[in-house]
Amino acid sequence: MRQKFPYFLWLLLLTLLAGCGLWDSDIAESPDASSDETAVTEPEELTYTGDAPSDGKGNVFGEIRWNGSGVPDLEVALCGEFSTFSGCGGTPLTTTTDENGQYLFKDVAPGVYALSVKVFDTDDWLYISNGIFSSIDFEVNAGKTLTIGYQDIFKLDLKLLEPIDASTVAGEKVLLDWHEYENPQAAYYKVSLYPDEGDAVVFDRRVEESSFAVDLLPVSCGYRWSVEAYNADRIKISESPEPFTFVVDSLPGSCQLAIQEPADGAEIRGDNILLDWADSPLAASYKILMWNDDDPDRTNVLDFFEVNESSYTIPGLLTPARYVWSVSAYDQAGNKIGATEIYDFVVRP
Repeated sequence: MRQKFPYFLWLLLLTLLAGCGLWDSDIAESPDASSDETAVTEPEELTYTGDAPSDGKGNVFGEIRWNGSGVPDLEVALCGEFSTFSGCGGTPLTTTTDENGQYLFKDVAPGVYALSVKVFDTDDWLYISNGIFSSIDFEVNAGKTLTIGYQDIFKLDLKLLEPIDASTVAGEKVLLDWHEYENPQAAYYKVSLYPDEGDAVVFDRRVEESSFAVDLLPVSCGYRWSVEAYNADRIKISESPEPFTFVVDSLPGSCQLAIQEPADGAEIRGDNILLDWADSPLAASYKILMWNDDDPDRTNVLDFFEVNESSYTIPGLLTPARYVWSVSAYDQAGNKIGATEIYDFVVRP
């Protein structure tokens, strides 16, 4: 969504805009969230009443909202070339929202465009996402006005407190704490906490207070966490501009398992290859993923193959090729508690 930061890939699964009917702002609600929420009040349909476009051209019309009201003086960009990671390519068309938060791109060349909005007094841009790793395509047709509708944006001013960024935490539990969002008052928050390796400890967990106690993985691990604030209409009004990170280094084992052999980039014989990695003291099983990287179809040689030991010998002979592999560790309940990096080796002829 934001063009500025590369690490926010996990947030690309969320969609920034709700009002135009392309996405329910609470679609990512966690399974244990409260169901007695205030019903969302849908705004009246946005209607364009201005001049028609010139011959052979089209118009694009919409409204940018924050906390249910139109936002004036925001820069909006219409991008003919767009990348999730680098933003608008070429020279985008730009305009500014009026006192009602409405914008108009007049006499646009027909074609397919993405839409970006600059976030208040920041250098960050938000774009309308379709909930996966790409922006929504808007097609402009000659002789018509494309009414995109209402788009709800959010601020990037929610302040995280503790654990402070890049700190070290002791134990298997942590209290996440942040400033209460007061202007306007947040109705609730969504908290996410990710380990360096393994499944999300908390993903979009709804909480009513400005702190939340979380049980961590029972192994040493690094974490990153972030918080979003929502109003009573379930519209996101703010999020932490960057996630905070912290490390737990006092517990046995690690969520980051080291591969022992074959060494990364090794050239080896293809018969009875031993895959070996560091043991996790809490792992009940491991799953190995390996594929032939020289195969155009990237066929899996081991498709999350499950073993109970921290090593596995591939029976038989592998054909000469480059192979890529990794291992994930799981506890008795089936939770992913660790993983290796992705390694590769070459089977020589």
